[in-house]
Amino acid sequence: MLIEKMGPLTIRRLTLLIAVLCASAIIAQAQSGRRSTTTPTTPSVSGSKTIEKAPAKAPRIHLLVGIENRSPFVNVPYYLSDTVMENCVARLAQSADIIPNAIGRGIDRPEAVRRAKAEKEAYVAWLQIESDTVDSGKQQKNGPDELYVRYTVFEPVTGKVRQSGRTKQQIYKTGRGGVSTTAKNGPLYSEYALKQAAREAAERILESFEIRIGKDPW
Repeated sequence: MLIEKMGPLTIRRLTLLIAVLCASAIIAQAQSGRRSTTTPTTPSVSGSKTIEKAPAKAPRIHLLVGIENRSPFVNVPYYLSDTVMENCVARLAQSADIIPNAIGRGIDRPEAVRRAKAEKEAYVAWLQIESDTVDSGKQQKNGPDELYVRYTVFEPVTGKVRQSGRTKQQIYKTGRGGVSTTAKNGPLYSEYALKQAAREAAERILESFEIRIGKDPW
């Protein structure tokens, strides 16, 4: 046979060659297997992605503010009606949830109700300057501490009363650090008291809509 005719050296070389070829074949097969292996992909999620929406902000409330002409029995200047209305509107405007608009003075109750019924969304806030002494029938002392602001809120469409009340400011003191009684009847103090009462009325009106604002800077 052919192998028997080969010498020992030739046989060893042939054996070594065969071993090398076998090892190369095994390595090549292993590398081929690694290359054919694919990385599994993450399955995609079917359907559209849900996006959370921010809650819709409540629409701002429109509020028309008017005031009745001061009663001839209340001894204060006519311009104080405008002062009360303007201060009420200014305080209402400090709320981001309210859009207030002044509609003027000389508004009586029937007119305020009519304006409210004509509105589809806007409320009407009706203001009055009144006096405790006039209400009680007592002789008026012209004291500014006896004046107060009455407010009434009418609903749109129906004209029904949503809220009503009165506000009054007592700012007169005697003694150290207070206001002397000799200045008690001065018009400046009367105007300041009504301004404060008007701003407090605005806060009460806001509370009827469950709205509260920070402390009045005044």
